[in-house]
Amino acid sequence: MSTKAKMTLGITTLLTVATVYGVHYQQMSEKETMRLGIVKDEERVAKKKRQDDNVLELAVQQELQRKMLEEQTVRKQE
Repeated sequence: MSTKAKMTLGITTLLTVATVYGVHYQQMSEKETMRLGIVKDEERVAKKKRQDDNVLELAVQQELQRKMLEEQTVRKQE
């Protein structure tokens, strides 16, 4: 085998290994990114649920306050 053939074989082998490693690394990186996206989405949904619960609780408290004010007489001090 000539020197040029050995160099060509070596270079193509090196490039093939580098390509396989690069694709593998990219796939692992994308998989991790997708996993983090799912976690962030779950956090966003939980935050939205807490916000909705807070809005509902506020409405309940305001309704209770309105009922209490209807039942009680509030006098202003002069």
